[in-house]
Amino acid sequence: MAFTDPGGSSERLKVLALDDDGLVRRVLEDLLSGEHEFRAVGSCAEFYELVVGFNPDVLLLDLVLPDGDGLEICRDLRRNVQFEKLFILMLTAADQKQYIEQGYAAGANDYIRKPFVPFEVKSKILNCKKIITYQNKLYSAFNYQLEFSKRLYRLNRLIQTNVNVSDIGELIREFDSFNEIVDAGSIEVVLVREGAPATLLSKSFEKDRAFLSYEQIRKRIKLFDEKNTSITSIKIRSGEKDLYCCIAPIAFNHTVSGYLVLQRDTPFDPEERNMIALCTDFMDIMLERLIAQNELNRQYELYRSEIAKVRTIQVSFLPDFSKIDGYDVASIFLPAEDISGDFFDGFFLDDEVYQFVLCDVSGHGVASSYIGNEIRSLFRTFSLRRFPPSFIIGAVNGIVSRDISGLYYFGTVIVCQLNIRTGEVLFSSGGHPPAIFCRSDDSSCTLLNKTGPLVGFFEKGDFKDTSLVMKGGDALLLYTDGIPETFSSDGKELYGEERLVKVFLDNAPLPAQEITRAVVSSVAEFSGYSVQEDDITMICVKKI
Repeated sequence: MAFTDPGGSSERLKVLALDDDGLVRRVLEDLLSGEHEFRAVGSCAEFYELVVGFNPDVLLLDLVLPDGDGLEICRDLRRNVQFEKLFILMLTAADQKQYIEQGYAAGANDYIRKPFVPFEVKSKILNCKKIITYQNKLYSAFNYQLEFSKRLYRLNRLIQTNVNVSDIGELIREFDSFNEIVDAGSIEVVLVREGAPATLLSKSFEKDRAFLSYEQIRKRIKLFDEKNTSITSIKIRSGEKDLYCCIAPIAFNHTVSGYLVLQRDTPFDPEERNMIALCTDFMDIMLERLIAQNELNRQYELYRSEIAKVRTIQVSFLPDFSKIDGYDVASIFLPAEDISGDFFDGFFLDDEVYQFVLCDVSGHGVASSYIGNEIRSLFRTFSLRRFPPSFIIGAVNGIVSRDISGLYYFGTVIVCQLNIRTGEVLFSSGGHPPAIFCRSDDSSCTLLNKTGPLVGFFEKGDFKDTSLVMKGGDALLLYTDGIPETFSSDGKELYGEERLVKVFLDNAPLPAQEITRAVVSSVAEFSGYSVQEDDITMICVKKI
């Protein structure tokens, strides 16, 4: 009996994506809608309205959602018998092992890191489709051949439990009990390693029976033919008995790269050969996946290595504030990812005037970091003593708005010029969260609001300057929006400027470094020590 494919390998796969990022949904739609029946939603409410009727084969699930928890959705689906065979691929920017383990524990089949590689997404969807096709073949065989139901079930369990296997050796070891699926006297798995066949598994299930090795069979028949990808059944005389051998090729990229060799005293019937073929097909898929995954891991490690170098370069750019006589200056730089779009800079314009620059580029990651470095260089170029902060920001804005036009990136920035002799501060802000100025004589705080628009948004921006004078004990706090826009542990409340002002005022008598640490500690406690969602950068200037 030949197996039929009820799903049809050419049938379009149903793929559903749940991600609150509209850009991610558009990219996935462009990537997958041509080959699959694709739907995308941005909220849990939309998801639950669609999922039952659509009944997807594959779910791309974002773990962090504004109105729900991706892990809880995963658990709900696994409790529903309708989605027992649903392939769930986590979309996550988190790199910590614990979050990935939690996803698997909740019932996910695999994960894809964001920002994702299009090849990885398509490859994993394709592997899901292949696995679904062969699962359908298994269930078809189950319906037509009731006498094979137990063996087919065990074969299905073998596939299901090894879909997420990460090592070829681990997969091969699962075939140690293959005689429970196909009645065999012995099993041998051979793969080509460095151009030569190597035995990865060899086991006899009959202790008193002698079976031939792969090499012995190979000497009797031309076996290792890279063009022959079909199962070969042969009868060999061994001693006083006939030995029946079923030799199933294991292929990669349509080339034979190994064999599954089974032997016993009776011939293998067509149904058994079909089950053996399904096993080797599954091994083909897994071998292809593992090789691709190993290459992706290699590329990812290379990427991580390069990112680490960029991070080192970023840190090397951080200024040394210890040279500012008469002032206690401290800073905090906490990127949400390996590299950051936030940056701060500081340098003397002449012997008396020191300039601080604090900038937050939209987003975080490689692109934001690249744009941030360009903006940093431009500020260095235009920062001359004769130019006030408003002129410098305007000049940088004119160039940046032209360079990144159409890329949907922008920045917020604060430029402060501090006269270290007089304590006068000339201040300008381009769309940045308000700086906080605390006077020591009356313990009051003043918010220094923005004096101009975002940088890089409009080519012509009207930026203005404002001034203040710092006296002994006064403190000035510059920060990025990663602080006030931090969510509480329940996700219902923002940290906000009011809470930041209170923490700053309460700790203003302390040294600058202690003030910044108090703010970071307060933010972490407020968020329940959850994963940082945005870059956090801060400068505290205190006149001694």
